[in-house]
Amino acid sequence: MEQIEVHLYGKLRRYAPNPDPREDSILLVTADGKTIAQIVEEIGIDKRDLGANIFLNGEYSDLGRVLHSGDRVGLFPDDMQLLYKWYFARRK
Repeated sequence: MEQIEVHLYGKLRRYAPNPDPREDSILLVTADGKTIAQIVEEIGIDKRDLGANIFLNGEYSDLGRVLHSGDRVGLFPDDMQLLYKWYFARRK
């Protein structure tokens, strides 16, 4: 079974089994070639709560990127925006 780690930050932690801010809020999700957008939808995250700060394996990323087993996704809410995002190239 192909799985990825989805790390949730800020108010998105409520979608994780452990929303405690003192600990990691991580979901293990089956990837099998899905996009980040599809995983966000499956988790049930409201797109209005999701910010533009999305990372795939440490790279500033687009929602359309395809996921593979072992990938790590970081999702930040709309109220935790990257201040200097123009310094990071967004991967599509």
